Amino acid sequence: MPRSPKPPSLATVARAAGVSTASVSLILGGRHRDYGISHITAERVRAAAAAQGYQRATRRRGPPRLHVVHFEDLVRMEERGLGGSVVHPLMDALAERGWLASVETRMPADPSQPGPDVLSASALVVPVNLGYDGAATKLVIAATAGGVQAVVLGRFMPALTAIQVDADQYAGGRLAAEHLLSLGHRHLALVAGVAGDPHSEARCAGFLAACSSKGVEVEQWGPGGYTVAGGHRLVAERLRSGMQPQALFCCSDRMALGALLALREAGIAVPEAVSLMGFDDQGEFVDVMPGITSIRLVAEGVGTRLAALLDPATPPRAERLILPPRLMVRGSTASSQGHP
Repeated sequence: MPRSPKPPSLATVARAAGVSTASVSLILGGRHRDYGISHITAERVRAAAAAQGYQRATRRRGPPRLHVVHFEDLVRMEERGLGGSVVHPLMDALAERGWLASVETRMPADPSQPGPDVLSASALVVPVNLGYDGAATKLVIAATAGGVQAVVLGRFMPALTAIQVDADQYAGGRLAAEHLLSLGHRHLALVAGVAGDPHSEARCAGFLAACSSKGVEVEQWGPGGYTVAGGHRLVAERLRSGMQPQALFCCSDRMALGALLALREAGIAVPEAVSLMGFDDQGEFVDVMPGITSIRLVAEGVGTRLAALLDPATPPRAERLILPPRLMVRGSTASSQGHP
């Protein structure tokens, strides 16, 4: 009976990279710069480890620890429910099991070479907002090579060994369209987020697909940049050109607020003349007059589910947790009766 091949080790990686096992250990542990090992050598060792599928043992001294990076971005992500609704319950659930937690306010200066705070952790939380996909990918790859389980919040990124959490953006866009269509609206307009952003593209695609299934064409007004100012500027321009739909869907609540201001300035009442919808269900826009109908990404219970998936005794794994959308109806949408 043939013998099973031996798993890769520090020694096999060292031979492939032409360095000592001590150097491999220092490099994969993030301590090589303290010993004068060059960046080129570190990259060669990481490439050899990746080629062999080598992963450092996840056993670490002392209690297991959760490390959260880019906390400033995580705070901004609270508008999408990924702060208090996910990370705080995750920390609480892990604390009950004896885990410690640490926080880093920003992304590491060189995400491909994280320091001991990352590589000595048992699990790593990486929030990913627009524009940080590349840095997050480098950090997750480096952490995984060091045996750290990465948890990515806010994006599904391909080819990463990580637990990734994001919402069904496409279903959220469909849900928005279905609500407006159910009110009898047939003259609809759409404000996208940012060109090339996967969330914006998925929300728009879901919205357009639901409308197309009912034979309803949609005026695509372009991107508003996910900002109040961008939404205001774009909608004001379209209104000045003579466009006035029965209903307007903006791919974020911030742009919806800007649209609301533009409609008011043009003397167009919401929802009496135009129904208006946003996306994200940001708490700060619930109390505007009228309250903005929106799509909430339901994150309740996800922190506890994540905690159950984290085990410091097992190697990093890949899994996706998908947040479902929920319609939150408020005063900015109404029946099409009386609309132009």
